[in-house]
Amino acid sequence: MIMLTQEQHKVDKIKSLLWRQTAEHPLGMPVYYAVLYYGKSFTGNRLDTDDYHKRWDRGEVIKTHRFVNRLVRKAFGEDIPIWWSIERHKDSIDEEGNTKKGSFHSNCYIGAISDSAIELPSPSLMPLFYKEDESGIPINMRPVDMENLKLLLLNACIRQAKWVGKHPDALSLSSIPANEMEQTFYYGLKDFNSKLDGLTSIIDWNNSSFYTPTNKGDYL
Repeated sequence: MIMLTQEQHKVDKIKSLLWRQTAEHPLGMPVYYAVLYYGKSFTGNRLDTDDYHKRWDRGEVIKTHRFVNRLVRKAFGEDIPIWWSIERHKDSIDEEGNTKKGSFHSNCYIGAISDSAIELPSPSLMPLFYKEDESGIPINMRPVDMENLKLLLLNACIRQAKWVGKHPDALSLSSIPANEMEQTFYYGLKDFNSKLDGLTSIIDWNNSSFYTPTNKGDYL
């Protein structure tokens, strides 16, 4: 029990450091929080067997993170900071009573989008103004303020990824008040609880905007 308590203390310390790095990023803390679910095809239909099985492959999930990063930065600015964590859905029991590990979904935290990125849109962003929102109305026809326009465009941008696509449940995206972002960030790390080696599987270091530690001692 003492060892468990000591390890949990280290885990909490690591989480705190990760948040501090994120909150104090030179280009700003996250503003947007997205959850990407991978249970449907791009068109919102059922996946074929081979594609469905890829949803249990962390390497394939990482490829989607990398692709989404490129989409967001080409549309809104190369310097936008982005952070990723990976979660599993709950385990399930098959008809024979065997436990099946849950497939992956992703938490994504995205930095601020400047007004100028919207007012002077990049060639990658311009076509998104003509995408229809979930109500079937082109984004450029929506009478919304600047912040809601950014959300609509960011939603359309991320949905270009093959693993996200058109299904309404494939992407949950919101703007988070600054005083609530810390709690939201920790929510994405909830699977990292009492095992230090869990950090490697939960954080996508290569596609996130904090440094990759050379060893766990950097945190302890």
